[in-house]
Amino acid sequence: MAGSPLSDSHLAPDVIANTLWDTVVIGTGFGGSMMALQLARAGQRVLLLERGSWVARDESAWDPTAILLERKYQSETAVVRENGVRQHPDELVGGNSVIYGTASLRMREADLTMGSLLSSAERPESAFVDWPIRYAELEPYYAEAEQLLGVAGVAGSDPTEPTRSSPFPFEPAPYSTSAQMLADAATARGLHPFPLPVAINFSGAGGRTKCIQCGTCDLFPCKLGAKNDLAVTVLPEAIRLGAVVRPRTIVERLVHSGGRITSVECIDMDSRARFTVRAGNFVVSAGAVASSALLLRSGLDAMGPNGRLIGRHLMLHCSGIAIGIFLRRTNPEDRFLKQVAISDFYFGAAGQSPEQNREWWGVIQALQVPPREYLMAMAPVPFKRPSAATRGYHLYAICLAHDEPNPENRVMLHPTDRDPYGLALAQVIHRYSERDLRARDALHAEARKLLRKAGAVLQFRRPIETLSHAVGTCRMGDDPEHAVLDPWCQFFGVPNLHVVDGSFMPTSGAVNPSLTIAANALRVGAHLAGLAGCRTAP
Repeated sequence: MAGSPLSDSHLAPDVIANTLWDTVVIGTGFGGSMMALQLARAGQRVLLLERGSWVARDESAWDPTAILLERKYQSETAVVRENGVRQHPDELVGGNSVIYGTASLRMREADLTMGSLLSSAERPESAFVDWPIRYAELEPYYAEAEQLLGVAGVAGSDPTEPTRSSPFPFEPAPYSTSAQMLADAATARGLHPFPLPVAINFSGAGGRTKCIQCGTCDLFPCKLGAKNDLAVTVLPEAIRLGAVVRPRTIVERLVHSGGRITSVECIDMDSRARFTVRAGNFVVSAGAVASSALLLRSGLDAMGPNGRLIGRHLMLHCSGIAIGIFLRRTNPEDRFLKQVAISDFYFGAAGQSPEQNREWWGVIQALQVPPREYLMAMAPVPFKRPSAATRGYHLYAICLAHDEPNPENRVMLHPTDRDPYGLALAQVIHRYSERDLRARDALHAEARKLLRKAGAVLQFRRPIETLSHAVGTCRMGDDPEHAVLDPWCQFFGVPNLHVVDGSFMPTSGAVNPSLTIAANALRVGAHLAGLAGCRTAP
């Protein structure tokens, strides 16, 4: 398939089924790919099962109609929201890393002890739990993930940056005009803007084509392979070490007996053939929504006491976009814009520490302005043509607010609706709390001040209502009464089952979770491979 590295990715179902694998990894996103790499380094026979295809790095990769409107990589399987709206995620080898905006921020130390810091009558302790690990345990793996993903950033420039043991491996590109406008406005207001760490190859490292800083990055695959997504960085190395990737494969359910997973039942998406794969260990990393649905389809919710928590505590960043319209062109170079971030409001009003404020807010980041084709198709009817016509005068800022855990926010199986393969659809129930909405409103107000300072003459805001940044649905902890997974992300009571996507996170923080998922998977993978304390250098 176009875009795929040399691998045994098309092994026939009978060959796959007749092989006893050391570990089967379900999903090739940040958790699955990093886990597979660690296990392959240790010499394990690893099989990765992925619903998506290898991306085609051709002209379609930068075509707004193909990617954003026709949704070339859209899943056949919908997720049903509480209001009945059906959302179809993209499915690709490498997961969302292929189309994400590459933001690669670490969580703050205090994010991991948010339960202790913020629990109150308004925040029931049954909803809030501290992480069972501390930031110091994760820090070496953050550093390794940044190396593997080639993250470009400036250490020490983020005012709320957590402790780090090493600098970023690469330096970021100079600001575009619009990023500089936002940074200058923030500085004029006494804030501390900094270069957003991104997983982009600006230097041509590794002999690969370097980034040309085009405007089709966020939400698009990279035709050049300059975005350091997992399909061009981590997976090729895992494959070189012997891991096998099998795309276009659905895992229908996990088969368990005697307190262990014995096999997985699969469907080949092209032939519709069903087959079974056996292994000694199983790693689920299909995303916080899909992983929960798989565990529920497998009947693991009947295992107690932790099974009843599968799918609960779903968190989706309470996010929105602030839009400024200017009298001058904001991006005359038509360059990559997602370059600057402001974290001064991470713990509430600027300058406050996590101990001083009980209502944390989040971060503000520059955001790519959508293509004209997208604005014409997706903007509200009265604004379609005006939005497309004035696009060159827009500046966007995204506000990412903390979403606190709530057991009523959850993933369930739809009682009646099925996908084309006969599997129950995942149904998502999620409502933001008043505190979440206050945090987003506060960030929007600060973003509007920044845009006004930068020279915007008109301003708008719009909420984000996608399933991106979903985390928390199989959270880890010390106690199976309050968590699905133990501190090593093992399913309590099932020693050969681990979950390493965003499901494991007890709190969401207010940054893109991808780097945290990657770092944790490296931590858990080293533990499973017997490499803890002596990790192999990337």
